[in-house]
Amino acid sequence: MLGRSSGSRFTALPALTLSYADPTLAGEAGVLKISQKLEYAMRAMIELANRQDEEALVPAREIAVAQQIPLRFLEQQLGALHKAGLVKSFRGAGGGCRIAKDPSEIRVADIADAIEGQLFPMFCLEPSDHTCFQDSRCGLQGFWGDVARAIQRVFEETTVADLVERQRRVLPGRPVFSAEQVLGRIG
Repeated sequence: MLGRSSGSRFTALPALTLSYADPTLAGEAGVLKISQKLEYAMRAMIELANRQDEEALVPAREIAVAQQIPLRFLEQQLGALHKAGLVKSFRGAGGGCRIAKDPSEIRVADIADAIEGQLFPMFCLEPSDHTCFQDSRCGLQGFWGDVARAIQRVFEETTVADLVERQRRVLPGRPVFSAEQVLGRIG
């Protein structure tokens, strides 16, 4: 479960949730997952960064096709990115958008904050939620705090330029890692 807070001294943690690829496996094989909204926003930023040298604005429809993102969903994410100052957007004929800053100046943490706001991987980390029967006396709370800080560190250290470089290294049609390889690196 995710907690959300407005105005707190804690650093923002992007959308993480405990979910199951197959609902019939609930309780057996859960994983922390990034929200689809955040993934789509990151893919849109990669697309805009790849096109930053082009003179023309990039229509949302072109981003949606290139990144295989539903247009209506993408438009919502682009609106949030624009509001956060990460994307410049222009309406009307010939309208579209472009990345607002150098990709090396935009961190994944900035994108996550624009899309999700302040979230926590477990409700017990939210300062205003005291519904857990053990509340602050639980050893797991410190563990979840460590998880939150580790993820936040990666998000703060990774820029859109880093994501673009990772994308350029991927061979067409070949995954960077299979699911088995990723899980093998964890275990």
